[in-house]
Amino acid sequence: MECHTTTKSLKINLKRNIGTVLIIVEGARDEFALFKQIFRKILHYNYIERSRNQQNFKNYDEFVMKGNENSRVIVINAKNSNISTIKKDQNYLNEIYKSLYTEYGIDIRNINVYFVWDRDWESNSIKTTRELLQKLGGSTNNLDGTNGILLLSYPSVESYIISSFDDKTTIIKNRELKQYVKDKDYKINKINRYSLMKAVNQMHKVLIELDIKEYNIDNLSPIFLKVFDKQEIDFNERGYYRFLSFISIILLDLNIITEREQ
Repeated sequence: MECHTTTKSLKINLKRNIGTVLIIVEGARDEFALFKQIFRKILHYNYIERSRNQQNFKNYDEFVMKGNENSRVIVINAKNSNISTIKKDQNYLNEIYKSLYTEYGIDIRNINVYFVWDRDWESNSIKTTRELLQKLGGSTNNLDGTNGILLLSYPSVESYIISSFDDKTTIIKNRELKQYVKDKDYKINKINRYSLMKAVNQMHKVLIELDIKEYNIDNLSPIFLKVFDKQEIDFNERGYYRFLSFISIILLDLNIITEREQ
């Protein structure tokens, strides 16, 4: 059991061997661009992707750093963007898993898995989202034997992009995020290793504001549910979420970013 605190200083480990990692995303554009920037351009791992509109996996291996040859990150689309697809369209995911085993020899039971989703209140119900947050709390060790953490961005992936550059946490209304990112010229291809650290610190800053001072990264369901409930209360009271992204959990869970020894 690894407990993380939200107040300690952090460091980045650029040559961390992470094995094989699978990230399942809802979006078809920004999420692919973001993870390609993080894992291919910044961290220099083998990177493989396949969108829901492609038949074959696409490999990127020209930027692999010496020492990272055995690490690879695979990013794929879910069947559709509604969060219910995670539990309703299991046959689609099983076909993806079979393809990974056939083509790369990857056994889904032995790798870290992450589901990355927007907290879209218009299409993702509270009931379904809450059920999945309770079920998907560990990348390798859920109670039902499955692998996978559900990582929400409130309200969308733009929250992570903003957190990579900005110190704001509460003042932007949800429907204005895309315009804010555009006006500030916060581009995914400008994210660097320092941005990754800033995004983690911003995530921790919001958790502190929500009275969360530590969390067990092997079982994130308790804090995810606490954050979810508080965010829904805020949304009902003022019409928008405190923006927060849990995408940084991937880097913490894989020990790419770790607490600095005092």
